[in-house]
Amino acid sequence: MAIPGEKAIQMVRNAHTQAAQLDIAVTAAVVDQSGRMIALGRMDRARPITVEIALNKAYTAASFQQQTKDLASVANQPWFQSLVVSSSGKVMPGGGAIPVVEGGNVVGAIAVSGGTDDQDQKCAEVALAAYQG
Repeated sequence: MAIPGEKAIQMVRNAHTQAAQLDIAVTAAVVDQSGRMIALGRMDRARPITVEIALNKAYTAASFQQQTKDLASVANQPWFQSLVVSSSGKVMPGGGAIPVVEGGNVVGAIAVSGGTDDQDQKCAEVALAAYQG
């Protein structure tokens, strides 16, 4: 089962609403289980690089089937660094991306970039809660 487009767009909007409350400008991305983009939104003041970072974080959360913040502890391990290099930087640890799970299966991920890891994480959590709610 894939994340419906309208739900993906709503997740992006909810991430942007949370970012505005935190007084930051972000890009939010929703991907399917294979890491392919379903929806993406960049706030007016968000830096252009946040687009690639959000997409990479979302790809990582979907691929590893876990939150990217949980990968921070292994980020400096040689095996993980080889994944970063072999993926041309697409594999990215740090806060801000969460897999979307339905019926026990990962169906995609939501990721946010533009704030600190904690701010990005909060925006992603709010977006995911809206999807699940």
